[in-house]
Amino acid sequence: MQEFVLGQKWIMADALFGTFIGEVIEVSEGGMSGSVLITDDQGNEVDTFTGSAAEFQASGEWRLLEG
Repeated sequence: MQEFVLGQKWIMADALFGTFIGEVIEVSEGGMSGSVLITDDQGNEVDTFTGSAAEFQASGEWRLLEG
């Protein structure tokens, strides 16, 4: 999968820093890029990723949250 869908959620579990959720909040170029709001396991906003879906997914740390 190399595209973003509005509302799509991603998860990353880090042994040191905990669990993070990324939610796609903006999509452009037909899903090829966009913005992802990243929150911690308590719902606090910690970062925003803006760029290509391929770059975000290529990090290997994020996996699509099913359900």
